Amino acid sequence: MNLFKLISVISISLIMLFALSCDDRLPSQVDTTVETGSLELSYVFVNGATSNPTIVGEVLSDSEAKTSVIVIARLLDGDGNGVNGKSLLFSSDLGGSFDTQDPLTKFVPNMKEFGFPELGGNGYAYARFTPNSDEEKIETAASSGAIITVKYTEDIIDNVEFSVFSQKEQIWPYTMNITASPQVELGADSPYEVLLQNAYGHELSGVLLNIESANGSLLCGDTCYTDATGRLITTFESYSFNENIGPGIINTSFFHPSINDTVTVAKQIIIGTENVVGSCAYIEIPNSVPSDIVVKDGGGIESTDIRAEVYDNNGTLLPTPITVNFRLEPILEGTYLNNPGQTSVNVETINGVATVSLNSGSQPGPVRVIATANTEATSICDTLNDALESIFVPVVIASGEPYYIEAEYDPENTEIIGAGFYKTEVGASVYDRWYNPVEDTTYVYWTISPEDTNTILSAFVEGVSFTNNIGEVSSEATQGVARSHIVYSTDAIGKITAVRALTFGANGDSVTTLINEGDGLAPLYFMPGEVTMFASATYHDFTQMGNPALITLSTLVIDAYGNPVVDVPVAFGGTGVSNFYEVQYEVAELYTDSNGNGKWNSGEPWTVTYTMQDSDEDVSTTGCTNIRFQIDVTDLAGNIGTAVTHSDVVTNVIFDKNGVDVSKPIVFTCGSGMTACVLGMAYSIISGKNAVVYDGSWSEYGKK
Repeated sequence: MNLFKLISVISISLIMLFALSCDDRLPSQVDTTVETGSLELSYVFVNGATSNPTIVGEVLSDSEAKTSVIVIARLLDGDGNGVNGKSLLFSSDLGGSFDTQDPLTKFVPNMKEFGFPELGGNGYAYARFTPNSDEEKIETAASSGAIITVKYTEDIIDNVEFSVFSQKEQIWPYTMNITASPQVELGADSPYEVLLQNAYGHELSGVLLNIESANGSLLCGDTCYTDATGRLITTFESYSFNENIGPGIINTSFFHPSINDTVTVAKQIIIGTENVVGSCAYIEIPNSVPSDIVVKDGGGIESTDIRAEVYDNNGTLLPTPITVNFRLEPILEGTYLNNPGQTSVNVETINGVATVSLNSGSQPGPVRVIATANTEATSICDTLNDALESIFVPVVIASGEPYYIEAEYDPENTEIIGAGFYKTEVGASVYDRWYNPVEDTTYVYWTISPEDTNTILSAFVEGVSFTNNIGEVSSEATQGVARSHIVYSTDAIGKITAVRALTFGANGDSVTTLINEGDGLAPLYFMPGEVTMFASATYHDFTQMGNPALITLSTLVIDAYGNPVVDVPVAFGGTGVSNFYEVQYEVAELYTDSNGNGKWNSGEPWTVTYTMQDSDEDVSTTGCTNIRFQIDVTDLAGNIGTAVTHSDVVTNVIFDKNGVDVSKPIVFTCGSGMTACVLGMAYSIISGKNAVVYDGSWSEYGKK
């Protein structure tokens, strides 16, 4: 019995000793703060639930394609052991939220779901940060990115820095540059390298690629993650079966769950010997399908594929991969190959064909493509001295559907057609959203109506025209301009009209405008005729005739047929005139002063008779001035017909102020004789007498 007890005690002791020796919690269960130690940080960009995320290349704050960053922290003590049960504080300098800000460190077997199968053990904690919508902080050589700080104590603290993009167009599509041997012997292997970048140009680390091949296998298998430089370096092993001889295709792809799109690159490797392949001979660019596209947002197809075909000396598409450079020359604004901003792209052939995507920009025109094969880099083609080249126009970019329309009268193209009628040309300039003239034969529909529906308008417009048509009046045609004409009588001159031009854009949307829509509706033109102005006086003496001067101006307007034109806008102007007052409407009828302010206002009837008022304060110090009265007959298109008269306005205020009696004989003199002449002329006008001027001057008189 005692022996049994002894054995039991020994057994229990051994069990306890074994348990203590395997306890990873030491020193994790120490209640005191870790005085010395450090933090090890890693991070990964993800989409989806934390428990089962998809690793992506970056953080997006786009509200339609948002991704997050998971920061992994490991707390170590001074001996480099992971410490469990400690709270870490996560913070960010960017607007957003954490799923937790103070997680506790704990034992984690591995971080395989985050792309870090080698990480695991004691002391791990992680938090997920999601930025607010439209936040952006891109890390460059000149600027820092977003920063997440992990803190245990004031001395044990560290951070990570990364880019945050606000728009998915900044990063998508990804590009894959693949380097591999063009040919592998049956059953042999060769290096296979992928460089993964986003559209911004950043290398993407920790991204899992999907690689498939029917003629061999990749050593990375289902763990084909890019490294810290955005590269996947692995090995391709070809199968050893005879049916695998010939071109083999390796497809490398990545599906972005947030953007919901896939990027795939096919790489061709010849499996077997070279003797089945001829030498390269020439390269061709065939017509694209479709061969006609439209500008960006133009309401049609905006992209097409451009092919380059490399043939051997047997006239057969060359199966050996050849690098082909595509470039645009000249470059139409905004047009690119594969990715925005790219106008020169290298592509390897697959079964003799290299393909790029041509995408339109804002400028229409023929697209000239140059395809060049670098023959010196390929053993099959190195017998040639020069690179193979093909130059062709495989596609034409057309203008988009109507987006803007602008209409105007053409006063330079108005003619008299008889019977009291006129014809004037109107034109509508139609543009796509990039202000390119639209394609020829785009139809424009015209209407005309009086602004006042109670008015009978003696005018009509030709209702249908099309861009680049020939105008009946001008006999001219202009790309993107649809010309029509208005026929109208004398009665219609000056009537406010609504002339509308309408066409249809993408999806049948109406695109319409009124002539002078931004400036107010326009009257029909006053045709060249006669404008005559009369003034009630050409002379005014403020001393004798009163102050202010009131001079009545009248104008007579007739058209080219000799008909009086009524209700046509008439503008009066004058140099030295302080005010104009309307006194009469047309010929006999006084206008109605609607608001009772004693002068004409917009909306009240037009007039052709005005009174000019001026005061002696406006007269120059010489004692006399000349006032010009100008009448402008104008339409809202800016055409002006002018009639001018003048009135001499003279004052004796200078003589009165200096005690000079102009009724007595006066002799005028001065230092040179010039000023004496000016004053003498004023005296003559005021008094009606001839002035006496001693033109020898004071200088001459002093010598006597």
